[in-house]
Parts: sequence; structure tokens; C-alpha cells
Amino acid sequence: MSTAPPADHDSRDWTFVVDDGCDECGYTPHDPAATSDRLLAAVPRWAAALQRPGASERPAPGVWSPLEYACHARDLVRVLGDRVSAVLAREGAPFADYDGEAEAVRQEFWASDPRVVARQVAEETERTVAVLDGVRGDAWERAGTRGDGAPFTIAGLCRYLLHDVEHHLHDVAA
Repeated sequence: MSTAPPADHDSRDWTFVVDDGCDECGYTPHDPAATSDRLLAAVPRWAAALQRPGASERPAPGVWSPLEYACHARDLVRVLGDRVSAVLAREGAPFADYDGEAEAVRQEFWASDPRVVARQVAEETERTVAVLDGVRGDAWERAGTRGDGAPFTIAGLCRYLLHDVEHHLHDVAA
């Protein structure tokens, strides 16, 4: 069994990007209805990043490799798709806390097969896009509740998710 030390913990609350965008990667809040197209456009970019030599190597201690970032993106696409499904089923649905760094360790992202992860990114993206295809009209403003009690609308979830995926593509220069 291979091991890798955890990456440096990022304690920032990234929800600010929903309204303010992100100066680091250039993300600006987008029309949530465009989320599906942009998520689908990210799939071949992840596949290309995972085909590069050294995709599983960390560029510096404490910094995830492209492979680890892709695993995180895959999981976040799944988690946010599940959250949208929950809110569509029941307004005010609670969201369980999600700790990406803990998941990286639990699932041993560093030991994943890049080809398998590329396929999984595509599959989870297709699944989440199918969920988003069911969002219409006022449903974009339906909200669920984060673990800290704050509401998060479907539109906000879409902005948060797309920023995360595109920011990490920026992180790996893809």
C-alpha cells in the first residue's frame, strides 16, 4: 500500500466565490443554467491533464498532484449533484459536511489510476448534468441547508461547483 502525507489544509471558506468570483483563477459568477455546458467542457481538460507524464506526482510537498485534484473534482461533482437532487426532492434538505482533504486520505487519491479517474470524472459529470437538466424556472432558488445552518441555493451550488472544477483545472494548468 502506498502512502502520501496529507496535502496542506486549506481552511478558507470558498463560498465567497458564489457572489464575488475568484481573483486567483479568474472565475466570475456565471448564469447557473450554463453550468452543465461548462462542466462538460471540463471533462476533456481533466482527461488531458491525467494523460500527462507525472500526473500523479506532487509539484511540491503539501500540494496535490493533478491526479489528486482530479479525484477531488470528481467527488465534488458527485456531492454537489447529490445536493441538487436532495433540494429538488425537498426544499431545505440538509447537507452533510464534506471534507475534501479527509476524503483524499480515506480514498488514497494519490494511488488512483489516472485512466480510471478520467473515466469517473466523465461519468460523474454526466450524472450531475442529468440532475441539472431537471432544474427549471424558480427551482434555481430552492435552497438546502449547510452543516453550519446557512442556506445554499441550487444556483449557488452551481456557482460553487463550477468555480471549484475550473479553479483546480487552473491549479494544474489544464
